[in-house]
Amino acid sequence: MANQGINQSQKQVQGLILTPQLRQSLRILQVPAAELLREISEELAANPLIEEVEPLATEGAPASTPDSEAEDDSPRELTLGDDDFDALRRMKDDWDESYYEEVRSQGYSQEDEERRRHMIESVTGESSLSEHLAEQARTASEDPEVQEAFKLLIASLDERGFLDEDLSSIALRANQSYEAVTTAHTLMLAFDPPGIGARDLRECFLAQLKQRGRGLSFAARLVSDCWEPLMARRLDDCGRILELTPDEIREGLAELSKLETVPARRFARDENRVVTPDATVEKGEDGKWKITLDDRHVPKLRLVPAYKDMLAGNALGDKERHYILERMRQGKFLIGAIEERQRTVERLAHIILERQVDFFEHGPSQLRPLTMTDVAKEMGVHETTVGRAAANKWMLTPFGLKEFRWFFTSGVSTSDGGTVAQEGVQEIIADILARENPAAPLADEAITAELKKRGIKIARRTVAKYREGLGQPPAHMRKQRL
Repeated sequence: MANQGINQSQKQVQGLILTPQLRQSLRILQVPAAELLREISEELAANPLIEEVEPLATEGAPASTPDSEAEDDSPRELTLGDDDFDALRRMKDDWDESYYEEVRSQGYSQEDEERRRHMIESVTGESSLSEHLAEQARTASEDPEVQEAFKLLIASLDERGFLDEDLSSIALRANQSYEAVTTAHTLMLAFDPPGIGARDLRECFLAQLKQRGRGLSFAARLVSDCWEPLMARRLDDCGRILELTPDEIREGLAELSKLETVPARRFARDENRVVTPDATVEKGEDGKWKITLDDRHVPKLRLVPAYKDMLAGNALGDKERHYILERMRQGKFLIGAIEERQRTVERLAHIILERQVDFFEHGPSQLRPLTMTDVAKEMGVHETTVGRAAANKWMLTPFGLKEFRWFFTSGVSTSDGGTVAQEGVQEIIADILARENPAAPLADEAITAELKKRGIKIARRTVAKYREGLGQPPAHMRKQRL
């Protein structure tokens, strides 16, 4: 019989180490403008080698170089030299200098480097709804087609967690198997959060009640067999159709009131905050659109030159020298991360302007389909890098303040071979409803027909979803007596 007891063993494994500097660069890229100032202020307080350059002190002054700084003790900014390295190269080299020392003893290969770069581009600070659903999808089915259908459905969810299209339309658009899409959809309705992936509020309620084991309750019967009268608040009709007493109706309504109407609510961003535009788009005197970045929350930083003089002398001990070198490395990394953030945001803003110029000229109804995958290819970066650059960033346009992510949307085909973004279709529906006769409001079928006349062919169910997204009730509830 083998000896039993506590034993010690040693084994070598490979792993990724996400250093504080890399976490900081990811955070700087993703935070909104107002929070960036707080992030920089914390670094200024923690690192004595960094200081803010006063705008008046540098206005009109020539940029200094490391060579000229060695000959002059004046407090000019310690620049890093555009001819030597760009911001990305500086960030990588500074990080490598400290990181390789930590892992060299464990062995480091080209494969490790590639995995590290993927980690840099793909790790985010918090789990998104897509990531949360993808994690559940991986264990929900072993069928490769169903797994592909999961990805398609997750990408098709709107900000509320609903599907805006029929399953057949989604399958045809992506050339996927309809059977696989319906199977994936059925499984997704049992995911967390409850009701995610529903095509309308009715299906959302039914999915939640089923997860709670209340599929045969009074509430489920109201939703399943008496939805239209319920939405019209015709409770007497509900009682007569279902043969329920008033107390049973009230019990069902009380249970329905506890259900979630927005499945993705807990993943939604907190909208109760001060929003500062990162970019402003306006037409210049020459008739061309121009982008102006707001740099008020991005103070200009430099490394304090006095510490370089201290390093050149012989008065420092090894401990003090190591401290200054480490803080200098952190400061250079921070400056590079900020510069790279601004360049990425500016480039993303220019691409949005180029791809959505019809929106800036004519308004939301002319918004065009745009995906982060397309933009990532144009920028030459990972798709998740575009996602971080667009997160929490706002653009001031002639048609109001819009989040960068708002410009990324799927599209609907038109009869002339073009496409219109989903937000554009919703804007057209809003215009149709604004022009309708209040005494004879348009039903969803009539709105569908009107859209078809304008070259936009979508299902009545999709029209109903867009109408609900506008906060508009059904036609019989919009009717007004004049």
